[in-house]
Amino acid sequence: MMVVAVVNQKGGVAKTTTTANLGACLAARGHRTLLIDLDPQANLTLGLGLNTADLPYRLSDVLLDADEAPLEGIVRRVGELTLYAAPGHFDLSRAEAMLLPLGGKAFRLKHALEAFTEQHPFDWVLIDCPPSLGTLTQNAIVASSHLLIPTEPKFYSFQGMDTLNKMVVGLAKDLRFRVEVLGVLLTLYDRSTRLSRTIADEIRQRFGDRMFQTVIRRNVRLSEAEIEGRPIILFDRHSRGAADYQALADEVLARTGSAAVSAA
Repeated sequence: MMVVAVVNQKGGVAKTTTTANLGACLAARGHRTLLIDLDPQANLTLGLGLNTADLPYRLSDVLLDADEAPLEGIVRRVGELTLYAAPGHFDLSRAEAMLLPLGGKAFRLKHALEAFTEQHPFDWVLIDCPPSLGTLTQNAIVASSHLLIPTEPKFYSFQGMDTLNKMVVGLAKDLRFRVEVLGVLLTLYDRSTRLSRTIADEIRQRFGDRMFQTVIRRNVRLSEAEIEGRPIILFDRHSRGAADYQALADEVLARTGSAAVSAA
């Protein structure tokens, strides 16, 4: 099972869009895929059109006491794909504050996820992280085997990724776990602007082979799909956004040596 944290402490870099649409593309290839909305803004939950009114408890309760509130109780299927999600909620902010004084606070999600997937196997788990490097993001990183780092072509991108890298290295050393960078993904790309092209080239030079060849271009259909509560491949499979995320799924599978289970 591959567990991937989609992480960048900068907001507005398409973390949520990437989590939802990469997950849907993996599911469309026959992979059982679980999405976890760890962002208190819960935009992934909203963008998937999930109704959380019938949940017996929330993800925050899972993090605080997975014995009393196991992850299984809140996971819901998304549409007709082999795609599932653990919805987020704004009270994750409360949980983050309550976790601070607790022992093993960075391992709460890892333990809850392991208990759930032992009974319900998945091929992929994608975790949508909040735009911070706090306890919630630390839980996502500790629970993950890989990191996917979306970034937009702007001049401050380097500083943000340097900060993230230092945090991950320090966290891995202190807590004695291993995590690999699956890749850095260029998002919100507009080739028509000279600035985007210039900074994109600089990012590629800086990160080399860690950069995905796939680029996620700006596409209004991605935003429209989120408003409709559907992944782009179900909303408009012929759109530029759908093509980009299909290409990303192919590249992710190639990088991890995973095979498609069925044709997309």
